[in-house]
Amino acid sequence: MKHIAITGSFASGKSFVLKCLKSMGYKVFSCDDYVRKLYEDKKLQKLVENSIKNLDQFDKKKLAIIIYNDNNARKKLEAIIHPMVRSGIEDFAQKNLNEQVIFSEVPLLFESGFDKYFSQTICVYCLEKTRLKRSELRRIEDNDFFEKLKKIQLPQEEKQKLADFTINSEADLFEVKQSLQNIIEKI
Repeated sequence: MKHIAITGSFASGKSFVLKCLKSMGYKVFSCDDYVRKLYEDKKLQKLVENSIKNLDQFDKKKLAIIIYNDNNARKKLEAIIHPMVRSGIEDFAQKNLNEQVIFSEVPLLFESGFDKYFSQTICVYCLEKTRLKRSELRRIEDNDFFEKLKKIQLPQEEKQKLADFTINSEADLFEVKQSLQNIIEKI
C-alpha cells in the first residue's frame, strides 16, 4: 500500500483535491476534519483550556486568535493535537491496508515533520491572490489571519520544492483529475 500525503498552504485547494480523489474512488483522510472531531471531545476541550492561557472556556475562534498571536500557545496546542492526529492517520492506514493507494490531507506536513510517514507527497498550490480571495470567502473575522498563517507556515513555493509532486488547483476539475491520475500512475 502507498500512503500519499496531500499538503499545501492555507486556502490552496487541498480539500478540493481530496474531494476529487474521493470521487475517483480513493480512500481519503483529512487532518482538518479529524481535528474538528477531536475538538468535540469534552475532555480534550478541558485539557486545551487548562493548557492555553487566556482561554477560559473552549472556543475554536478564540483559540485560533490566541495561537496565531502567541507561538508558545500554538506549540502547546500542537504538542496536544499532533500526536492525536498522527494516531488518526495511522488508524486510517491500518483500516485500508488492502488498498493500493490511499491519501491523507496534512496541511502542516513539512512543518510537523509528518512527511517521513508517507510514501510520497503532493503539494497543492495556486496564485497568492486566489488564496487570499478564498480566505476572504471563509469569512474569518480576524483581518490579519491570512498574514499570520503565512508567517507560521512554510511559504507555498518551499512546500512545492519539498513535495514529490505538485498540482495547480486553479485548473478545472477535469485537468486536476487528469493530473492526479498521472501522478498515481508514476507512484
